[in-house]
Amino acid sequence: MKVSKEDRFESWIRKQIDHYSPHLGLVLPRVKIKHDESESYLAITCTYPYLDPELRYNEKARSDWQKGEMKNDRILHELCHMLTDPLFCKATERYVTKYEVNDEREKLTDTLAAILRKFI
Repeated sequence: MKVSKEDRFESWIRKQIDHYSPHLGLVLPRVKIKHDESESYLAITCTYPYLDPELRYNEKARSDWQKGEMKNDRILHELCHMLTDPLFCKATERYVTKYEVNDEREKLTDTLAAILRKFI
């Protein structure tokens, strides 16, 4: 059975997700992977307050990966959005209190501290 280029790319993405997620404290979310030409190069959906996003890619991303021009940390960048998007979601609401923004800020700061203490 021949494996398609798309399947190989998605398998590579899954490997990166599985590698980076535990380091970021992202052990509960199930990240789906989807080819989507309407999206930018790589993007991850903001599902706040829910856990299961979708990592989307376009043909240029797959092509660059095939040529060896995509670094693993591009997937890391997308996963980091799962840490920063709750603050973004709160900060861009029309009616949000200073307490709500500060609450998300503290949660993000504490998450980053927990990640870093594993390496220090």
